[in-house]
Amino acid sequence: MKLPSSVLASFLLSGPALVAPAFAQEFVEVPGEMEFSGVMIARPLQPEEASGRGLDRFAQRRLTEVALRTLAGLRVRNYFPEVDEYLVEVPAGDNENSLSRRLMATGAFQYVHPDWTVYPIACPNDSGFATQWHHNTDRMESCSAWNIETGSPTVVVAICDTGVRTSHADLQLHRRTGYNVTAALWENQGGAISDVNGHGTNCTGSAAGNGNNSIGISGVGWNLGHRMMRVTNSSTGSASLSNLTTAARVAADAGDRVASVSYSGVNSSSVFTTGTYVRSRNALLVWAAGNSNLVLSGNRNDDVIVVGASDQNDAKASFSNYGSLVDLVAPGVSIYTTSNSGDTSYASVSGTSFACPITAGLCGLIWSRNPTLTPAQVESILRSSCEDLGTAGVDDTFGYGRINSYLALSATPGTGGPDVTPPPIPSALVATAAANSVSLSWGASSVPDLAGYRVYRSTTSGSGYVEVTTALLTTTSFVNSGLTAGTTYHFVVRAQDTTGNISGNSNQASATPYAPNTPLLLFSDGFESGNFSVGGWVVQNNRATVTSSARFAGSFGARLARSTWIEKARSTAGFVSVELRWTRRTFGLDTGELSYAEWWNGTAWVLVESTNSTTWGSRAVVLPAAAANKANFKFRFRNAASASDEWTDLDEVQLWGTP
Repeated sequence: MKLPSSVLASFLLSGPALVAPAFAQEFVEVPGEMEFSGVMIARPLQPEEASGRGLDRFAQRRLTEVALRTLAGLRVRNYFPEVDEYLVEVPAGDNENSLSRRLMATGAFQYVHPDWTVYPIACPNDSGFATQWHHNTDRMESCSAWNIETGSPTVVVAICDTGVRTSHADLQLHRRTGYNVTAALWENQGGAISDVNGHGTNCTGSAAGNGNNSIGISGVGWNLGHRMMRVTNSSTGSASLSNLTTAARVAADAGDRVASVSYSGVNSSSVFTTGTYVRSRNALLVWAAGNSNLVLSGNRNDDVIVVGASDQNDAKASFSNYGSLVDLVAPGVSIYTTSNSGDTSYASVSGTSFACPITAGLCGLIWSRNPTLTPAQVESILRSSCEDLGTAGVDDTFGYGRINSYLALSATPGTGGPDVTPPPIPSALVATAAANSVSLSWGASSVPDLAGYRVYRSTTSGSGYVEVTTALLTTTSFVNSGLTAGTTYHFVVRAQDTTGNISGNSNQASATPYAPNTPLLLFSDGFESGNFSVGGWVVQNNRATVTSSARFAGSFGARLARSTWIEKARSTAGFVSVELRWTRRTFGLDTGELSYAEWWNGTAWVLVESTNSTTWGSRAVVLPAAAANKANFKFRFRNAASASDEWTDLDEVQLWGTP
């Protein structure tokens, strides 16, 4: 009769040179992050570990026999000899934890743990994540940042505000005991921290809303600890400044690393006194600049991080205060975050109130990556990693610039271990179509250990990328040849460092190569925008207008009255033939007065057509060879008349080139 492995182990290990079995770890699934697969990874006790336990060679050999006999009673899916690991299936009637306990009880295994089904953590699976524009790759690059750090629960951001909806589904993880400043009571002493206004719940989600849980939103530091310091009992949200500064100090005394205050009053002296105290407790005070579009004068090299707001276009939010007191800006317009309306409610909110906790959350991420940093070092990393906006360098509109999570964490030194930080994502990828090929160019990733770049291509927008480079590129350009004309190709670029870490995808750039000798439309304007600016026209004076009465087709056309012209520049470099097409008519021109079409040869305007025809006529003229392959090519339409009721109507302008 075959003995059970546990009995066999007991039999084989009887003797004087035995070792106590290791205890099995209890494994818990985290849906969407780590899930059981029905397979375990088992590694027999290794000789070096057995020797460290005082086992002689005979005892080690017996332990190896136990491990092999035990494994023989299981279905082994695979074996990796280079690491001496077995993949074994969990038998019917067993589960991951019971099998681990049973095998570890033999004393013959170093470890037995699940072959977890894991998920990428770069971008979370929260249902509303796509609405959170501030996390995008062209703004805070949060997905790449979360590849480095999602936040440590031991690093706590204190939200000094109107309370929090404690039952909100996206604020459950790592919530710390709150405090009611008005009552001077902690939550477990009866201090109320429910949200009396809604503002505090909005702010909490912005900083530390739980991420990657398949619902709602992701805060900047989705795995940070967060604490509500309720500063008011009024439904209006109003609070005394002393309550706010008290809240920040109590939080720092409790060991919280960041206090976030989304209230006005930052230019009060007591705020900076509190900022100095908070730093003495190895923490930071972050305060909103305010929403009155006022200039705040002061010294940004103080002990408070003052945060203004930027919008989706990286401009200063129209409402945001600014000036020499403001350290930097963060996204603060239409921020999608948790709402106090319900346990699964969310809202888009605007204000420096939300730029503030977003910044506080990033401070928490920096400290999570390296808890040994001083407050001054965290602030230095935060400032130096900002993306410069407005006037070059530090200015009084954006301060040091707009925060970037990925750049900040990339600049944060780790606390030891191998380099696992990927290089910055290449920026500004541009794709230009050519005959059966696409030319790419992009911005460099400036890190000292950069090894090069890889280019990936797909015919499906946003997915399915396959590498097309056979070796690392050391330049910031690439030509992908041999492509099919008429097919649209989508490209991304990734950077790689000398350690082998690879960045996330750049922005996607798309282009459709064409067949050789096929005319391509280089420019077209039917003036349907209702103005000249969309088409990029240079207009001599206000006698040229876009009006419905000048149309040949559609709703609008251009009218050139009296003496005026409109001019368009478009490079014809790379094209061997150029054709200009347009439709025109004139009205009221006197004898000798004409309407002209012309092109610039680099020194003078060359006539294409002169006419005074009063009926609509469509023209298509192949220009002289000198007009082709010309970087400074431009053309214009000109009316030469003496009276305001004498004009040329123009529509359907096109420029074609043959490559």
